[in-house]
Amino acid sequence: MKFFIVVLIMMVSLTVYAGDFESFSEFQTHIKNESQRVSDMELHQQIKQSRNTREYEVGDQQIYWRYDLSVMPPGWLQIPATCRAVGEHCYVFVADEEWQINMDEADVQEVFNYLEFETMNGDDYGVVEMDTLHFGEMPDELDNDPRLIVFYSALGSYSGSTFDGYFSSYNQVTEAEAQMMNPPGHSNECEMIYMTCYPLDPTDPIRISVLAHELEHLIHWGGDINEEAWVDEGLAELAMVYFGMPDPISQFNSNPDNSLNTWNQEWADYVKTMLFFTYFAEQFDDETIIKDLVSEPLNSISGISNQLVEHGYTIPFEAIFNNWTVANYLDDPDVEEGLYNYENLELPIFNSTHYHTTYPVSGSGTTNSWATDYVRLTPNGQNFNLHLEVNHPINVGVIRISNTVVSTVDFFNADSVLDID
Repeated sequence: MKFFIVVLIMMVSLTVYAGDFESFSEFQTHIKNESQRVSDMELHQQIKQSRNTREYEVGDQQIYWRYDLSVMPPGWLQIPATCRAVGEHCYVFVADEEWQINMDEADVQEVFNYLEFETMNGDDYGVVEMDTLHFGEMPDELDNDPRLIVFYSALGSYSGSTFDGYFSSYNQVTEAEAQMMNPPGHSNECEMIYMTCYPLDPTDPIRISVLAHELEHLIHWGGDINEEAWVDEGLAELAMVYFGMPDPISQFNSNPDNSLNTWNQEWADYVKTMLFFTYFAEQFDDETIIKDLVSEPLNSISGISNQLVEHGYTIPFEAIFNNWTVANYLDDPDVEEGLYNYENLELPIFNSTHYHTTYPVSGSGTTNSWATDYVRLTPNGQNFNLHLEVNHPINVGVIRISNTVVSTVDFFNADSVLDID
């Protein structure tokens, strides 16, 4: 009988990392913080209460500010655009210079259908309604129009990197207030998502999935503007899962010793947070907990823990983290209670940091906070003890597997020495 053990070494303490201000994602985070500072001012609240309603019809023309993404930090461009579609939930504007070149009426109708009427998972609703249903209502900060503006233009590229789309917090404050931010910027004074029509295909379903991602950021701006990046980005990734076209799972599975609550703008960060919040939603979403998490004033792990209590769950965050790490390794629908599998994702193999078949064996290593190392042990008929010496409190999970069937999953606290038969 084939028999092996997987040992999970899990660090479950909080570590804070500082980052620099170089990438576009970091720029966006900085601008979100700046927009919070401005929108909290008394004058902004007075302006917000006094704005006139603004609506559009097909054929209406506007000149919109957008980022010049050929430089970093981004510069600014003014782009003439025309409204090409109007729905219950959104407008579609296309840059005039791209019309009949990189986007035409057929393209508009295809993306409009996804925005208003269907997703890759069904035809119950489109992307805008899907996101508001799961994450909360969009803010209506300045234009007194509940519709979302989706503005298509050629976003271009920077240093070989192309951009699917983005949300800009500048648009949530007035033009005058945007000039007060650091760095000064420009505002279209409306709820807007910017999407590309060149060099990427605007009708590719992955583009619409990215739009769902960016719309979650807009909704989160209104719900909890200062939420930590790993939560906001993870929930935006969850929007892509809801749409039916999640980001591909790579990098994190080959190096799971990556702190869940650390955000370094890397691809693995998007993947790990997508996996965590997909798992969290599948296990705990009672149709409102995700929406309530978006508007939860407390941030990061504290906010998640508070919403668990508010919704009647007694399980601590640490236990959810432990179970999630097992699910990443197993993703086994046959395991009892469904704690260790995903319903909506198929995971690739997660790498083991070490793999041992002969004994005795010893080694040493480190594990990051809120991260996991997997150690695979094949006893080959032997009886053995696992002896751990640690210099920081950790959690240890032991998965016993025989003939690909999981027999037990146990968790232990280890603060000095642990023996496991």
